[in-house]
Amino acid sequence: MSASQDKDIEFPRLRSLDVFPGQVNGDQVLCLRDPLHLTESVVSVPRQAAVLLGLFDGRHSLLDIQEAHARQFGSLLFREQLIEFIGSLDEHLFLDSPRFTRHLARLKSEFRAATTRPAHLAGRAYPADPAALKNQLDGYFTASEGPGDTPPSPAGARLAGLVAPHIDFQRGGTCYAWSYREAAFALEADRWVILGTVHAPIDRPFALTRKDFETPLGTAENDRAVVDRLLARVGERCLDDEFAHRGEHSVEFQCVFLKHLVSGPVRIVPVLCGSLHDQVEAGRPPASGEVEEFLAALRDTLAEQGGRTVIVASADLAHVGPQFGDEDRITSDVLRVIEQSDRDMLAFAEAGDSEGFFRAVARDGDRRRICGLPPIYAMLRLLPGCRGRLLRYGQWPDPNGTVTFAALAMYGRQEDRNE
Repeated sequence: MSASQDKDIEFPRLRSLDVFPGQVNGDQVLCLRDPLHLTESVVSVPRQAAVLLGLFDGRHSLLDIQEAHARQFGSLLFREQLIEFIGSLDEHLFLDSPRFTRHLARLKSEFRAATTRPAHLAGRAYPADPAALKNQLDGYFTASEGPGDTPPSPAGARLAGLVAPHIDFQRGGTCYAWSYREAAFALEADRWVILGTVHAPIDRPFALTRKDFETPLGTAENDRAVVDRLLARVGERCLDDEFAHRGEHSVEFQCVFLKHLVSGPVRIVPVLCGSLHDQVEAGRPPASGEVEEFLAALRDTLAEQGGRTVIVASADLAHVGPQFGDEDRITSDVLRVIEQSDRDMLAFAEAGDSEGFFRAVARDGDRRRICGLPPIYAMLRLLPGCRGRLLRYGQWPDPNGTVTFAALAMYGRQEDRNE
């Protein structure tokens, strides 16, 4: 065993993982899952193990961890037991280790070489069988909470943008249906610019890709003419984080719905939007730098390319409750407060007020964790002068972790249509 491998075992470092409560054989456990989908393993550990996992930071040694266990539980954790546990975590690729480094390098090489982005969540988050998938998606339109026979608004002919959820279909499917029912008059758009929330850290504010996106219903074709023109303006650096597209669901889910509804080709410009955390901390939207440069370049590129474009912000709203770091469980009273705060925030989007929307999120330091802030803000910046309408608001009210979402449409003036 090399010296570096010795150090990896002696000072184990856990990767950034999703941790959520669960039950195994009636026992309360913590479940570990990779939010980046670099491994599909889910590992359960006893709840008391959380104390120890917090020490898997690359700075605490095995002896430190053993001592912490003895102080916490009054019993000895043998070194061999600890090494076996660490080995199991490493086998599941949950440790920042040489094994994981090799695995990541292989995945990046394979993704770089591929011409398309596979349907990563087909067969897991939604059916891989086309007929079963079509039936599922159709069901969201006809469900009691779906749009049913409600026609698109007359303004739908001037549709310029949509906010649609990116929560899984099982929880947010009817809200997706409200968004895409409004797109009925825009299904022959020349392209759909999909602004997706990225749930992994990226180095640049935006991540582009030239890849087509596969779905069980066919391939959403990358509008490479737009992407190439955009890259000519902003530089190839916007491909630095392209690998983030591999496991990210926020663009994938919109492609599935578009391929379900559009009878002809679907052309997309897939854009992942990074965090605006620094700007939230400052309490004001970005006024210069890469964010503004990219949005200006995208506006200019779309105007130059011509045709009809619809912007889709793939965005959930609040994430609150113990699962997301809050101390208290979610009650019905808390849900009402969250809904009012969400609606107040969305009123700025309806008004086309990008700065007002941003400040509505930032004024309390983004206490509700609005993960859709970057794509919705970007959409509003790309659609100056447009006005919107909230079509549907939804919550998935889990006491341990509630997520909220909405369907919202943005409309341009008649003279602004670029068909």
